[in-house]
Amino acid sequence: MGKRIYPLNKIKYWYCYDINDICDLYQEFDLSDRTIFSWIRKGLSKIDDKRPFLIRGYDLKNFLGNMNKSNKCQTKFDQMFCMSCKDARNFYQNQIAIEMKNNFLSVKAICRTCKGVMNKSYKLDDFGDLKRKFNMVEKLQLSDCKTLLLKTDLQIQEKINLKQLNLIDLIDEKEK
Repeated sequence: MGKRIYPLNKIKYWYCYDINDICDLYQEFDLSDRTIFSWIRKGLSKIDDKRPFLIRGYDLKNFLGNMNKSNKCQTKFDQMFCMSCKDARNFYQNQIAIEMKNNFLSVKAICRTCKGVMNKSYKLDDFGDLKRKFNMVEKLQLSDCKTLLLKTDLQIQEKINLKQLNLIDLIDEKEK
């Protein structure tokens, strides 16, 4: 199973939790008490050694926050996180497709390793750096030599044109 990012907003800072409370808090992750005991061995501090083990909310929040930071993958400016490879990867042929959204740039690229589509958001101020560092292409050019990896507006337009041509041919045949 992959590494998880636990939401910290569920933890009450001044509340004391026992093992079962923590399992109930993160029930969507199906935590077992063995997981909590492994966290205690890794450094999660408990109030004392008496049973039931009690853990302060702020200790749990700090421990999970540090664990979340270590589980995240940091990417450089010229890298994106590939969902297929589960790691930070460089762009295929240094080509990117940029789409301007509300207050940010949505950038798409192809993974150099697995040829999967990668997405990343940049600030509007980064546009000049992106333009200098990478080859900006349109969505339909963002492809491998053999196959087109992204479904583009051009493909949809070709299908519409083919349907229209078929309808015109049918109308011509009926008129004859």
